[in-house]
Amino acid sequence: QVRELPPPLGASKTDAARPEAMPGSQGSVQVELRILDERFHTVLTENAKLIEELKVTGVDLESSLAQEEELSSSWKATIAFSARQKIAVQGVARNLQSALRGESGHLVETAKHVQELQDVMRRLQSVNRQLEFAEQVQSRALSEVEFRIAARSNRTRKVEQAIYRIFYQAQLDGGLDVVLSELVAKCGTLVRTVIAREAQRQALEMTSAHDGSSRAPAPLEGPPRKPPPAAPG
Repeated sequence: QVRELPPPLGASKTDAARPEAMPGSQGSVQVELRILDERFHTVLTENAKLIEELKVTGVDLESSLAQEEELSSSWKATIAFSARQKIAVQGVARNLQSALRGESGHLVETAKHVQELQDVMRRLQSVNRQLEFAEQVQSRALSEVEFRIAARSNRTRKVEQAIYRIFYQAQLDGGLDVVLSELVAKCGTLVRTVIAREAQRQALEMTSAHDGSSRAPAPLEGPPRKPPPAAPG
C-alpha cells in the first residue's frame, strides 16, 4: 500500500486532489519517492554540515570570548598601570620643577654674591692703586728726606771737622789757650760737645790704626800721626 505523500513544491492540495494531477503509473511514483528521498538526504547532510560548522563557530566564539576577557583584563591592567605611571610622572615633574626653581634661586643668589664680590674686588683694586701711588709718593719723599739728611749730615760732619781742625791747629801753634777757652765759652755747649765727640772719634780712629799697624809691618815713610788735643775748658 502506498502512503500519501506531500504535494510537490509549488502545488496546492486542490491540485493534488484533482484526478488529472494524480500519477498515472507506479513508476512515476517511485521516481518521485526517490527524488524526495535524495532531497531529504541532501537536507540532512547540509544540516549536519551546518551543525558541525555551528559547533566550530561556537568553539571559536568561546575562544574569542576568552581572548576578549583576557584582552579586557590586560587593557584594564594597562589603564591602571598607565594611570599610576601618569601620577608618578606628574610627581617627578613637580619635584623637578621644584628642584629647578630652587636651583634657579640658588644660581640667582650666587650671581648676586659674585657681582658683589666683583664690586668689592674693583674697589679693593682702586684702593690698592691708591695705596701704591701713596707708597710711591711716600717712598720718593722718604728718599728726598734721606738725601737731605745725608747731605745735612755731610755738611754737619764737615763743619765739625772744620771746627776741630781750627782748635787743633790753634793748640799746635800754642799761646792761644786763653783765647780758645773764651771762644768755647762764648760758643756754648754745642761747640764743646762737637769738639769732644770729634776728639773721641779721632782717638778711636788712631787706636784702630795703631792696632792695625801693630799687626802689619810699619811703613817706611811718612811722619807719625799726632794724637788729638783734649777738648778745651
